[in-house]
Amino acid sequence: MKQLYVVTILVIVLAFLLGVLMGSFYRTKSLDEATRFLKDSELATESYLLEQQLLEGLDVNCDLAKARLNTLSQDLYRLGKVLGGPTSQQDLGETQYHLLKKKFHLLQIQTYVLLLKLRKQCHDESHVVLFYFAQQDPASLQQGHVLDKLVEAYNVRVFAVEYNYSSELRFLEEYYNVTQTPGLVVDYDKKYASLVEYQTLADQFS
Repeated sequence: MKQLYVVTILVIVLAFLLGVLMGSFYRTKSLDEATRFLKDSELATESYLLEQQLLEGLDVNCDLAKARLNTLSQDLYRLGKVLGGPTSQQDLGETQYHLLKKKFHLLQIQTYVLLLKLRKQCHDESHVVLFYFAQQDPASLQQGHVLDKLVEAYNVRVFAVEYNYSSELRFLEEYYNVTQTPGLVVDYDKKYASLVEYQTLADQFS
C-alpha cells in the first residue's frame, strides 16, 4: 500500500509537471509567432520608408508601392487575428501581450498614414477603414464581423485599433474626435460613431 501511495503521488507530480511544460511550450510558440509577425511587419515598413527616401526626387513607382503596402496590410491583418484570439493574452503573458499590442497598433497607424500618402501620390482608389473597438462590447464585436465580410468581398484594408488603449495612440482619436465604440473612419473622411450595417458600407465599396 505504501508503494502504491508513492507511485500515485509520483504520477500526479509528473502529470502536473507535464501540464506546466506543455502550457509553457504553447505560450512560447504563440509568443514566437506573434513576435515574428511583428518583426517582419516592422522590417517591411522600415524597408518601404527607406525605399521612398531613396526614390525622392524621382517618379514614384506606384505599382511597386501598392504591392508593398498591400503585403504589409495583409501581414498586419493576420497579426491582428493572432493578438485578437480568445486566449492570446493568456498564451503570451500579460506584459508581453500589452507590449506587442501597443507596437502593433502603432505600426497599423503608421501603415494607415503611408496609405494616405499613396492615395494622394498615385491616386490609389483602394478603400481604407480605421476601426475603433472596445473589448467586451457586443456592438464592436458585431462591427468586426461585418468588416471581416467586407474584407473578403471587396478591396478593403481594415485597421482595427482598441479605443483608449494607450496614451501613445490617443492623438489619432483626438484628430477624428472618436469618443465611443464602435467608431469607423472610411477612406480618411467619412466618420461613423455607431454600428454600421454591411450594406451601408458595401454600397460605398462597390
